[in-house]
Amino acid sequence: MRKHILIPFFVLLWFLYGTATNLWDQYGYNLMHAGVEALAERGRFFLGGSRTPKFVEIENTPPVVGEHVSTDTFEYRGRLYPVKQPGMFFVGAIFYKPLSVLKITYDREYNLATALVSWLTSGLFAALCVTLILSQGLQEGLKIRIALVPALSLGLGSIFFPYSGILHHDLLSGCFLYFSYYLVFVGQGGKKASPVRILGAGFLAGFSFATSTLTIAFLIPFVIALTLEKGGKRALVFAGGALLGMIPMFVYNAACFGNPFLLANRAAGDATTQPGFSAGRFAEKFHWYFISPKTALWTFSPIMLFALAGLFVRARKQKKEGVFLAGGSLLLIFLVFSIPTHGGAAFGPRYLLCGLPFFTVGLISLFKQLYSEGRERKTGFRLFLWICLGVFFSLGIVICFTGAIRGTMHGMEEHPFLYRLKSGMGLSVSRETPAPFPLFYPLIFILSLLFYFVPDKHRD
Repeated sequence: MRKHILIPFFVLLWFLYGTATNLWDQYGYNLMHAGVEALAERGRFFLGGSRTPKFVEIENTPPVVGEHVSTDTFEYRGRLYPVKQPGMFFVGAIFYKPLSVLKITYDREYNLATALVSWLTSGLFAALCVTLILSQGLQEGLKIRIALVPALSLGLGSIFFPYSGILHHDLLSGCFLYFSYYLVFVGQGGKKASPVRILGAGFLAGFSFATSTLTIAFLIPFVIALTLEKGGKRALVFAGGALLGMIPMFVYNAACFGNPFLLANRAAGDATTQPGFSAGRFAEKFHWYFISPKTALWTFSPIMLFALAGLFVRARKQKKEGVFLAGGSLLLIFLVFSIPTHGGAAFGPRYLLCGLPFFTVGLISLFKQLYSEGRERKTGFRLFLWICLGVFFSLGIVICFTGAIRGTMHGMEEHPFLYRLKSGMGLSVSRETPAPFPLFYPLIFILSLLFYFVPDKHRD
């Protein structure tokens, strides 16, 4: 019965992501779709010649990159390119091409086409990633409802949820990277992964880097973990697969910039994405990512701080896997601390998106400790921790619902989710008055609390 829940869970979550996909995001992230259209309709890696008004706007906006970025495009040898890794354009084009055959094209049906492409890419892969988190929890011995808490903490109670409605490189790369981890470390029944799985894992990890450079933080620990496991042979197979996964990026770079190893941000001379090390920058970034009530991880998904703690507890018990999980997470945090930019118009710390599935693995370990044999009855600190996790789980779902249904880009000048909560519930005068669904957020919070706290008398 336990595994039978996976398919209906995946379908329901994917459909929920579809219902929350909104046009604020499709209009705000039009550059992502412009790259897809250029590749699928004109067979080009560069922008230009579009008939879609939202893409013509991009082409007519003068690109400025470097220290003062005003757009995410740049000119190179007379052609206009996005300052993005190309992986998401390839993925988007795979799903957009059949839609265009059905006459659902960006220039004819922009609203529907962008929503479908976002749902068929980020929505699909995010739902699959969250379902595999649920599968991992079940395989590690958690009961169904307990295993659902870490899965839903990622899928609904983190910024994974709002970004699932956007064709987004950081979210896609995080999904591909988790699929890679799953192939190697999960579902083996204590056995080592076969060379075919290792090769497939390497391909997915390599393609994740072709989608977002931030995943480099996890690739190095992945290779180290495999080297520690069996004398480097598995690491070589993984590295070979990773190179195969990067081939689309190499082809793109060679065709666009004349050098397969010249990344788009380097070709653009984009100083905002280049690492640099200073005590002042690290202090400012620590405050932005972990302290500020407007931007920090805890204020968007408070349960994820507990997940991080659980991750390092897990790393102590499972040394080789821990090299990848804890090492990759630390390197990702170090990397995002070292670059000048925070990510423009971000609903929460979006540069941590590719690490969130791995933080959630720590949450699985935390709940294994809470619900281990003989510990069903909680007292003292364990009871306090269990209650905190339930409240934070429910808060994260409410907060991230605000970003999912209202978009991740607009309204950032005010508090990203308090503004949405107040305006959505009609608690103050706002631009969207009257409030469309004044009871929506309170009822979502109550439903989440009931799911977490109501005793379950049924066995799995």
